[in-house]
Amino acid sequence: MLEWLERLLYIFDGPLGFLSIFIISLIANSIPFVAIPYLAIILAYSLLLQNLTTKLLVAFSSALGATAGKIIIYNIGSLVRVGLSEKTLKNLELFNKIASKSLFLAIFLFASLPLPDDILYIPVGIAKYSMVKYSVAVLLGKTVLTSVIVFYSHIIKEQVVEFTYLLPAYLVLTIFVSYIIIKVDWAVVLDSLTSKGVLTAISELIKQIATIFKFK
Repeated sequence: MLEWLERLLYIFDGPLGFLSIFIISLIANSIPFVAIPYLAIILAYSLLLQNLTTKLLVAFSSALGATAGKIIIYNIGSLVRVGLSEKTLKNLELFNKIASKSLFLAIFLFASLPLPDDILYIPVGIAKYSMVKYSVAVLLGKTVLTSVIVFYSHIIKEQVVEFTYLLPAYLVLTIFVSYIIIKVDWAVVLDSLTSKGVLTAISELIKQIATIFKFK
């Protein structure tokens, strides 16, 4: 299944091998919704490796490149802020205040699993979540993901799945999540959270989402 990739990846042997892995991971992760294929490349290359140190360096090179790519994705989300009103920007600041702790964990989990993580990262960029926290969470998550791919490549080599046909759905879901983050009145949610607790805040959030989309 991955034999052609294994033959192709012999070109990575040598001093530029780790740089090649970094660049491939960066490019794949900097284009929205197409990051999955680079994992197949890392997987195929890992099948050729025997040395523990080399495997560690490959995993970290890929994680570092993927993180750099996701910083570009974050900035794509940030560009959306240009057309937003001052009122909306202040509302997004409240979203950051409410979701700050849970966002770090969510970013880490999305990065550590082969999920369409741009669904989360573009809205996070729109909300202007802390770049430092975002980068750390992504790097940690991608290190977990690439390490699993590299060290368990022989076990999972038959499990590579093509997700391209789902890209339109990922795009729609990203727009949906971004729209909710922008439109919800986070001041009301925050007031519910501080005065009445988490359950009331969640109930208020659901109520607002239903109102936004006119669900009855």
